[in-house]
Amino acid sequence: MTDFHNTRASTPRAETGRDAAKTTLATGALLAAFGVASCCALPVALAALGIGSAGLFAIAALVGPYQLHVLAAAVICLLGAAVLMWRQRRARACGAAGPRSRPVLDRISQVALVLALGLLALTFWMEPPL
Repeated sequence: MTDFHNTRASTPRAETGRDAAKTTLATGALLAAFGVASCCALPVALAALGIGSAGLFAIAALVGPYQLHVLAAAVICLLGAAVLMWRQRRARACGAAGPRSRPVLDRISQVALVLALGLLALTFWMEPPL
């Protein structure tokens, strides 16, 4: 007799979709945080390290008028990726996520989230929002 209610077969596809969404959101958060930090905080931080940052002014000129929108996008992407990572961790702890695990994507997403959070914190530390 065939069991039509077996959801175990759909778990790898759902897990792959969540991995892609998590990585995309983490990358989006990192890029948006880089855009927000490119106007003020990142050039100052790079200059303090002795690294030239003349190329960042072109990015700052593009992102400058939309800084609040890019900041909102960075925060939304950060929160979305963090929620997806938390839900995946809970599902794996319960054993509901199945045997598939992608530690490389998990590590890339975690590094991207930490870098994005660091860039946003640096931005707020160097220049408070308007």
